[in-house]
Amino acid sequence: MNSEMKTLLAGYYLELGLTPNRTRMKEQVQARAAIMVALRQYTTTTAIGKLFDMDHSSVVHHCRKHNDNLLYWKGYAKMFEIAKKHCKTLRYKSRQAKLKTVRLEINRLKRLEKILNEN
Repeated sequence: MNSEMKTLLAGYYLELGLTPNRTRMKEQVQARAAIMVALRQYTTTTAIGKLFDMDHSSVVHHCRKHNDNLLYWKGYAKMFEIAKKHCKTLRYKSRQAKLKTVRLEINRLKRLEKILNEN
């Protein structure tokens, strides 16, 4: 999933018209915060932190501040909407992965049932 997330990030920053960097410039922090929060639904804070070469606590911080940022940080809500749009592909892939796991488990249980019924 890491390469998928890097591709997602590239598209996100391209749409924003930003070159990602680690500065504390407002638009950079907003962009990072928005995509971190949007990604949180699909992966762990540790994985997101690694993607940005940051500690997971930075992700936790942005998640905690998200509601306030939506209300009071001009420009953040628009970036978050763009981030969510880019994360939709992860939602589909996440569902497909879960379905695959469920199907494998169903097949395993059917084989077990067959073995138990034969004895």
